[in-house]
Formats: sequence, structure tokens, C-alpha cells
Amino acid sequence: MTGCLPIGPPMRTPSGIPYGSLHASECQQAYSIAFAYAIAAAARCTISEPRSDVETIDYTVRQAQNHRRYSSAVVDVQMKCTTQDVLRDDGVHWSLKRAHYDGLRDPDTYHRKILVVLVVPPDVTTWLDTEPDRMILRGRAFWTCLEGEGPAAGSSKTVLLPRRNTYNVEQLLGILQRIGDGGRP
Repeated sequence: MTGCLPIGPPMRTPSGIPYGSLHASECQQAYSIAFAYAIAAAARCTISEPRSDVETIDYTVRQAQNHRRYSSAVVDVQMKCTTQDVLRDDGVHWSLKRAHYDGLRDPDTYHRKILVVLVVPPDVTTWLDTEPDRMILRGRAFWTCLEGEGPAAGSSKTVLLPRRNTYNVEQLLGILQRIGDGGRP
């Protein structure tokens, strides 16, 4: 994977200020977390990030709300961000390492888990626009729950995140309501 910026002279803003040199994967990771925080804040939920990534979880979303079964709902999220051309007519086709797939499909964990893939434009300079009355984050995120899926045959498994599962405020609240009612995401 190449860095956010091409090799050679540094890219510059229209006014001539140089961009930083953060590696592409680090740019994507930071941007995906900002995207997740924006959605959670708009949904009036909290996010916490684990200190270590031992369960392949990037963050946990919590909602305090009286649902049918529980007075709060929690979902663990594995977040990926990509500039790759992975979006098809039926959704995002994403390859997971076997260990990540197995962690996400495990039905015996305390918290429910989902996979979220954020698809962003290839040019990092187009990810964000700020205007006097708004900030626009570019990209589309999709989610899926792999709980109870069958084992992977090889060292990786390609999964489908359906197009109808756009990760946004409405979908996040629906996920949390289903969990709070005692069901699956």
C-alpha cells in the first residue's frame, strides 16, 4: 500500500501549504474512527475504544435507552476503511483473515459484533470539505453481522455487506434497538 501522498514533491493545498506524510493505512484508520464518532454522536450514543485489539474490535457503541429487554444496548464494531473498488450491485465484497472472520462469527461472545466497511475516494484530499455552515465527510459505510456463520475453508473468507445495510444513524439505532430487544443486530 502506498502512502497518502505520492512519492516526490509534497502535495499542497490550493494556497500552497504542504500536506503531512501520514501513511495511507493510518489516514484510513483515523478517518474511519472520525466517521464512526460522527454517526454515534448524531445518534446520541457513546463510543469507547479498547486499549488493545485482542478481540479484533475497534470500538464499542453504547446506547442508554429502555428497550423491550434491556435498559441499554451495546454493539462491538470491527471497522475497515478502503479506497479499493469493492462495491458491487449487491454490496461490498470484503476479504477477512480467518482469525478476524472467526472472531466476528462467534455466537458465544457477550456483546454482539458487526463488521463495518467504509469506502472512501482514492484521493485523500477529497475526503473532507468544510464550509461555513457544515462539514462534509465523504464515503459510504456498510455493515453486516457474521454471528453464527459457517467456518472459513481457507486462510481468508470473503463476506458480503449488503447494499441495504448502509451504516448511518438510522441503521445504527435499528441495530441497537434489535440488540436491546434481545435479538441480533
